[in-house]
Amino acid sequence: MVVGLNLMFGVVQIIHFFYGQLMMVGLYLIYVFTIWCHIPIIFSCFLTIIITLNVFVQVSVVERLLNAELINQFLAMAGVMIILENLCLAIFGTDYKGIPINLPVSHIGELYFTTANLLAFLGSLVVVGLLYIFLNRTYTGLAIRAVAQDKEVAGFVGINMKAIYVVTMAVGGALAGIVSAFFVPIYSVHPHFGGSFTLLSFVIVVLGGMGNIPGGFIAALIIGVVTTVVSTLLNPEIGTIVSYLIFLIVILIRPQGLLGAKTSV
Repeated sequence: MVVGLNLMFGVVQIIHFFYGQLMMVGLYLIYVFTIWCHIPIIFSCFLTIIITLNVFVQVSVVERLLNAELINQFLAMAGVMIILENLCLAIFGTDYKGIPINLPVSHIGELYFTTANLLAFLGSLVVVGLLYIFLNRTYTGLAIRAVAQDKEVAGFVGINMKAIYVVTMAVGGALAGIVSAFFVPIYSVHPHFGGSFTLLSFVIVVLGGMGNIPGGFIAALIIGVVTTVVSTLLNPEIGTIVSYLIFLIVILIRPQGLLGAKTSV
């Protein structure tokens, strides 16, 4: 989620306020395809990733907000967030929906961990690696990086800005679908499931540096490890408090984030 948010902000320069709700919709789609339509879960995940490509939202909502005031962007994105949450509430109700997947608990010595979390971690490394190759070894990826670095110059050399925006939003949407697939064996979903993940993802994005994908990945790793260790040693509430304290301390000392570049006015 952090990589997707950073990618979209770095290129499109818009804060995707309902990104967590898009991931929530992905979980519901996997549930519908698997439980209601009896489609094998692997194919359900692929279908969900295709649907969450998000091109429709890019054309109908985001494109119209590119030159809008920041407050208007926030309000429009918040409106889409509320629509998605209430739509899921009307269709599925307040009950938790999940797909029963029993994966074993693995251990190394006295260290125990769930296979689902391990698969999600390894899968995220693979996805980030593939995204790195895409951004550094393909023409489209290099065009995306060029737009992120300097939109004006990118336009001068013939890069189709509108097409790059659509591709970037599609990649970000696909990443939300991939997160949904990784979350299936870990979480059950409810209509307000995405909000907490959106907030935490924004915190990590700012902590790593807005628009900086490696910084976001490092910040996500730091927050994830610290939260897990403190939650295990003390309790989950303290783990959450410590993670946000780290964010506040870093932002007070280094406002541009861990790997963000300083900007001059």
